[in-house]
Amino acid sequence: MLGLAAMSAFVMMLAVPASASAAQVEPSPPDDVAAQIASDPGLRYVSVAEAEEQYGFDTNAQDADEPAAAEPAITPLWSWWGCDWHGQADYPHVTNNEASVHGYWVKDGGDCPETGTVTVELQALGCSNLGCAWITQETDSVTGVKPGSGTGRWATPHKACANNNATGWRGRVDTALTDFYDPFGWDDGPAMDRNCSPA
Repeated sequence: MLGLAAMSAFVMMLAVPASASAAQVEPSPPDDVAAQIASDPGLRYVSVAEAEEQYGFDTNAQDADEPAAAEPAITPLWSWWGCDWHGQADYPHVTNNEASVHGYWVKDGGDCPETGTVTVELQALGCSNLGCAWITQETDSVTGVKPGSGTGRWATPHKACANNNATGWRGRVDTALTDFYDPFGWDDGPAMDRNCSPA
């Protein structure tokens, strides 16, 4: 049973009209540890295996800048508005000495807006004596795109390679549907090693 505070928050969420415009998405701010690792002179970009074996990093762990839910989730908030969707990133790849990833949104069901804004962060796995973190290298955003993958429907951030050292890469996607309540949150793509260390 929900407590009084949780019930009040639930009622306030339901009071938001479905036509409320989502705010323009800004790239996710790094947590303090990730920012410290990114600015550490001892920063090294490493493979997923090296981060796991030498630093004990869990590539599947929730990012520190994504707070855990205070209350048990009953149903995703976006389902309450009659639309189910998620952001998706494909496998990072290297072409013409640049790492990149495609990010797009997928309609899972319900009555959804026809378009949305997709923001994608291209992240590389960096470690120092402070630990390891996914460090955003580049961000790309597209507006007014329909669900599904393909040219004209995805955002594609690129980052030049400094060398061909094996490095862990992933994409991270945020979707803000047009004129629709946005519950926020990022969807992480698969982590893959590529022979490209960010320049």
